[in-house]
Amino acid sequence: MKKKKLKVRLLPHEVSLLQAGELQDVTHPGASSKWLFAPSTALEKEEQEKTLCYRHMGDVEFQVLLASNQLPDTQPYQTLTQGQEGRAYCESYLRQAKYVDTSPTTVVEFISPSQLINDFYSIQSKIEDGTISHGLGNKAGKTLPRFNQALLEGQITWRIVLVKRGKQWAV
Repeated sequence: MKKKKLKVRLLPHEVSLLQAGELQDVTHPGASSKWLFAPSTALEKEEQEKTLCYRHMGDVEFQVLLASNQLPDTQPYQTLTQGQEGRAYCESYLRQAKYVDTSPTTVVEFISPSQLINDFYSIQSKIEDGTISHGLGNKAGKTLPRFNQALLEGQITWRIVLVKRGKQWAV
């Protein structure tokens, strides 16, 4: 009987970020998934008008962001969170403490103008597990068009801070 070997295929952009040192492989021995991690951005004093926001997403949504620098209008709520509490909340979806039907694999950090994020939260926000979220989607704040415009104009930048890539067994 042949022994099964864990085989995890990273997506091309994940391989590039890993090779460039922008993500670190933090997978522990015996893990059933590959984990790639980057620490949160440390904002400098001159960046005090910026806010770190986080969003968990599946591969389909992330591929749209990667290809077009836009978030697709695919989810009715489309969670956006702030700060370390928000990052922890988004990561809980990859760590299976929370469930959503979009099969999240990636947490993205957005460096955003604080005033824009404050405006979004004044339109709509809700208490989540340990954080307060804003919904960009049409069932919540309906602010996705403004968010995408800020992405296009370069007011918001983004990067991956966590990836969970599942196993594929090969014999």
